[in-house]
Amino acid sequence: MKRTTIAIILILFFSFSLFSMEVGNQQKIYPIDSPLYEALIQLYISTGIALPSTTGPYSANELILMLNRLDRSSLSKQGKQVYDYVYDTLTTTPKVVRFGLDATIEGYVHTNTDDFTQPDDWIYSTNDRKPFLDIILETSPKNNFYGFTSIPIMSTYAESGDNSAGKLITDKYGSKAFMSNIFLIHPTVDGKPGFNLLDLGFPYRAFGAFGGDGWSVQIGREQLSWGPGKSGNFVIGDHLHYHNVGRFTTYTKNFKYTLLTSFFSHPREYYKEEEDYVSMFGSQDNTINGLNMFLGHRLEWRFLKDKMNLVLTETIMYQSEDNTLDLRVLSPAAVFHNYYIRSNANSIISLEVDVTPIKHLNIYTQIVIDEFVLPGEPPLGDKGALPDGKGWMVGVQGNYPLLNGFIFGSFEWAMTDPYLYLRDKEDRVQSQGEYGINYVVAVREYMTSGIYYNEDFLGYKYGGDAIVFNGQIGYSDYKKWNATLNVFYMIHGVKDKWSLWSQEDLTNGTSLETTPTTDHSNMGNNRDEDADSRNSVENTLVVGLNGSYKIIKGLSVFGQADLIHIVNPGNIKDSPSQFDFQLTIGATYSL
Repeated sequence: MKRTTIAIILILFFSFSLFSMEVGNQQKIYPIDSPLYEALIQLYISTGIALPSTTGPYSANELILMLNRLDRSSLSKQGKQVYDYVYDTLTTTPKVVRFGLDATIEGYVHTNTDDFTQPDDWIYSTNDRKPFLDIILETSPKNNFYGFTSIPIMSTYAESGDNSAGKLITDKYGSKAFMSNIFLIHPTVDGKPGFNLLDLGFPYRAFGAFGGDGWSVQIGREQLSWGPGKSGNFVIGDHLHYHNVGRFTTYTKNFKYTLLTSFFSHPREYYKEEEDYVSMFGSQDNTINGLNMFLGHRLEWRFLKDKMNLVLTETIMYQSEDNTLDLRVLSPAAVFHNYYIRSNANSIISLEVDVTPIKHLNIYTQIVIDEFVLPGEPPLGDKGALPDGKGWMVGVQGNYPLLNGFIFGSFEWAMTDPYLYLRDKEDRVQSQGEYGINYVVAVREYMTSGIYYNEDFLGYKYGGDAIVFNGQIGYSDYKKWNATLNVFYMIHGVKDKWSLWSQEDLTNGTSLETTPTTDHSNMGNNRDEDADSRNSVENTLVVGLNGSYKIIKGLSVFGQADLIHIVNPGNIKDSPSQFDFQLTIGATYSL
């Protein structure tokens, strides 16, 4: 037994050491918006093979494997330049300890200071806005261990909130025509010094990672994204500020498996039994109680000589008010739908396919199923049939080498059922003031007045009851500059993340409702007591242009401009249309 153990240790040590001789730290984690990954996407499409794994983030070891699928000698001149950019970055020998500092100055200007004053009103979102200073600590004690911590010096998400109006009280998002990320020069809304706006909820990216050739483990706070979508993804979107995550992934040339957990505040923290409507505001003195866990496994296969990807994902949202965790749900190979624990969990399954039939052209699709009704399924006694909860997405993207990089473009269509992500808690009836086991989660944000529970969809950020069209064209040479023109159009019905789930009762016919809906009177709403007045489809058009330019090593400038037009805002028929022009400009210097 002792000899066997020693042999296993030696084999693992030898495999680690052998692989670490090829490049730097194999377990460095690259974020979901890494330009290295975006460059690999363009290289794959241009050479006529299916997309690289769409399950981010990624270790350096996995990105090297992605790069090794490409034959550099067969690439175009531009492809070789982009290939070398990726290779040179991944093979740089890291320091054992690195202190970094990013200093950024951003300014935000917009024209409508009456209607666009909340975080969700801005296209350049909270996640996009960069801190004034970002202090970074990276550690690479061994080639198979990696640590990362980012300490942003930035303003709070908001200052306080008015629960009765459902609004955040803040100047940061547009009640003034101009703001910046230099919060020290901007006083709070009550006139206190800007220093009071310092966000003390950091870090938002902080984790440890370890692994070897073909596998990686990551634990900590991180941003996630699962899928190839441009407007978002159905199971895990890229819009949440952070996840409290534990992730294991293993991969070969043609297969990848990921097991992931992400933990959120239990709804009981902000759904108060004595109140009919959810309260999004709390205090650090509140007792944290209850378990709300996302658990998912994701399997990816490559077929047809790298021409096709097939991805199967199954997940559950697991809830327990008394912190009970049934360890049986943690099985990495179980079929979560077959647990039959409806009072504790809600399951979703997703299928993704992408094909690159010819060079420079890729086609992809996503299908997600939260709930579906079988043809002819009748209500069963007092337990009615369940309303459909599905989503569909189809997209096409392409590129072509130009100058020192690639010109690229895409078009995407997505549609979600009204009840996607929504469900009751246990008795197939969701009452006013009762939370459900939804794919809607709360990220705790620090405010100067307390805690804000920023509740949002875990998957597609526009939720159910939506039809989305998104098109873009852009250019990037990855070493110097990039620019993208994006056109977004959304048709959204009256249902939102707080609409009460309802089963089919042969009166309202919820399972027969189709996207987009125009009537909210047949159901309650846990956030808007006037939701019954919603009687129309809301239409949103956004035309945006963004780009960046690297002046010298470490110094870059960037900007984004968005023109927004909303018809029937708030889903109220004939309510005055809303317009806004939003402009963000900035510069970053990195040490």
